[in-house]
Amino acid sequence: MNPKALAAALLATAALAPQADAFQMTKKAIRNQGIFGIKVNNTDMAFYGRADSILSISFQEYTTGSFIVAEVVVDMKDSNQQLRIYNARPPGTADVANRANRASSANSQNRGLDPNDASKLPIPGPLAALETKVNNVVSNSTGDIVVKTYPTTTHAKTVEMVVTTKAELQQLYSKMITLYTGFEVEAVDGASVEGSNGAAASAAASGNTAAKIKINQIGGVLFTLE
Repeated sequence: MNPKALAAALLATAALAPQADAFQMTKKAIRNQGIFGIKVNNTDMAFYGRADSILSISFQEYTTGSFIVAEVVVDMKDSNQQLRIYNARPPGTADVANRANRASSANSQNRGLDPNDASKLPIPGPLAALETKVNNVVSNSTGDIVVKTYPTTTHAKTVEMVVTTKAELQQLYSKMITLYTGFEVEAVDGASVEGSNGAAASAAASGNTAAKIKINQIGGVLFTLE
């Protein structure tokens, strides 16, 4: 297939594909309530650790030159390994417009002008959404494989997981940091789904009906990403 035909096919696929919320948070999916887990659906990528050993949870976004990388990093106490969950994407029109607008605002402020009055590039709506979908379709072909080039891209003592969208990372970070700081969020009640703990998590992640409960602790929670 030539490049133009491939691009057209990807656009058509992205436009028609349903955009389900793939992120899922299931309480009681793990029998030991002192343990939390993070897994990427339909892959072998998973991490389990003690909830009371989490030292920090961070989110950052940076460029490697060719890609924009968004990542969540979890540091664990008494461990020499660091958990890194990331999404890499090529820069898009929304990224360019957003950075140009911030530069314009900063320039106005440096000149003593109101940064809110600075000229702004429009951030495209439907076009940017399609562009994101196409990037996701392309990245999904190898999106479940972590590529490590030592020592350029990562330190040897990292556990790395790849997810398909930045939005999922933001959801993961938001939910984890809310629980980490002691606030309440809603989660799927794994005990309300028939079967074993593993089956409960799987059923919840696939969208089967399950009860929702309010929780305020990370322990016993399985975070499932796409």
